[in-house]
Amino acid sequence: MPERDFPRQERARAILETLAETDQASTTELATTLETHPVTVERHCQALQRAGHVRRCTGGVYALVETDPDPSAPTPDDAAVGQQRSTNPAD
Repeated sequence: MPERDFPRQERARAILETLAETDQASTTELATTLETHPVTVERHCQALQRAGHVRRCTGGVYALVETDPDPSAPTPDDAAVGQQRSTNPAD
């Protein structure tokens, strides 16, 4: 599967945008849409979940967390996603 040359923050933002458009999606569906490996998508979704941006639902799909806009809330550019260390050269 071809890997897009996305920096981590752009890939996380693309996941959030895709979830906003589709309401919810599995790791496989996100990987297909973003043309990246499912393991890479899963890793980003886990980081976004830890940061409070997405939640894992029944059936293993991810959905956006419904929250009020808070300017002090962490964004995908914050350390939870951006500082994640990976040994995968595709990241």
